[in-house]
Amino acid sequence: MSSVDKLHKLYSTDNEAVVWARSIGVEVLNELDSVKAALMMTAGARKSTRATADVWNIAGDIVQTLASAVKTASVVKGVLGNAVGSALNQLVGRSGRP
Repeated sequence: MSSVDKLHKLYSTDNEAVVWARSIGVEVLNELDSVKAALMMTAGARKSTRATADVWNIAGDIVQTLASAVKTASVVKGVLGNAVGSALNQLVGRSGRP
C-alpha cells in the first residue's frame, strides 16, 4: 500500500477516534518545527535514506509519548474524580443528617 493510499484511508474515515488522533497529530507536528521541517524535506524524496528513517522514528516517539501522556492524564482524572466524588458524597451525607 503506497503512502498516498494510507493518507487517503486516514483522511477518508469518519471514525471519531481516528479523526481525534489525526487532528492531534497534525497539531503536534505543526508545533514541532524541527520535525515539520524534516517531514517537509523528505516529502518529495524518492529514495529511502537514513534521514527519512530518523524522521519517522522521531515522529513515532512523539506519538508514543503523546499516547502515554493521554493515558496518564486519564488515570489521574479517574483517581481525582473518584476522590472528589467520594469527598462530595461524604459532605452530602453529613449535611443530610440531623
